[in-house]
Amino acid sequence: MADIQSRRNGDILILTIDNEAKRNAFTHDMTLRLGELLDAAEADRAVRCVILTGAGNRAFSSGHDLNALLTDREHAADEKLNAPFFKPRLMTTPTIAAVNGAAHAGGFILALSCDMRICEPHADFCAPGARIGLLPIGGQLSWLPSLMPLGMAYDILATARRVGAAEAAQHGFVNRISEPGRVLDAALETARLIAANSFDVVSSIKRGLVTFACDGSDAARRFEAEEGLRLQGGPDADEGMKAFLEKRPPRFK
Repeated sequence: MADIQSRRNGDILILTIDNEAKRNAFTHDMTLRLGELLDAAEADRAVRCVILTGAGNRAFSSGHDLNALLTDREHAADEKLNAPFFKPRLMTTPTIAAVNGAAHAGGFILALSCDMRICEPHADFCAPGARIGLLPIGGQLSWLPSLMPLGMAYDILATARRVGAAEAAQHGFVNRISEPGRVLDAALETARLIAANSFDVVSSIKRGLVTFACDGSDAARRFEAEEGLRLQGGPDADEGMKAFLEKRPPRFK
């Protein structure tokens, strides 16, 4: 049965898009389920990082089930109904897309929304909106150009071609390409590095970078000054500096 599978690996939550027979396409129920799981992860401070991946090795996700969209057209462009696909970008909890295959349409939006993208060598990305008569939404126009050169973003969206992991990495969209068959291991390795650090600082880093991307360097400098002042007197700063001086791993609460 098509679903979003959820499991914990310590303080890391792994969400698996599980509809392998249809290249992990999203049904409406799966979209709602994804939103619920991401909301629960954001509310749970025991979850230090979320990894999203797809079942099998063919696809991360091919996006919406087009047969369902043809009978329920409003789901294609309604921002509220599609909110789970770009929710990772709005979370304070770090998110990693472990892209195990094709990330197309809604799958591309979901990968785009994550803080990092770690890919199998055979993974690829495609934004097919122009080819099927739908405007690229969910951050494809508003967020993608902050992650790669504007000309490359135009190329991907206007041609609707498939872009392989190596080419996407060349333009800064992909953070890392794993060994074949090891994408989840690579994502877990990175997630553990993030989870070992101060959650408050990591979440502030994310908010600061989003501030820069959306509002520019002056706004980001103001954020640095205000947030830096708040954090420097906090318990994580005390613990981090003591741990450094005592040559031991920090124990952040």
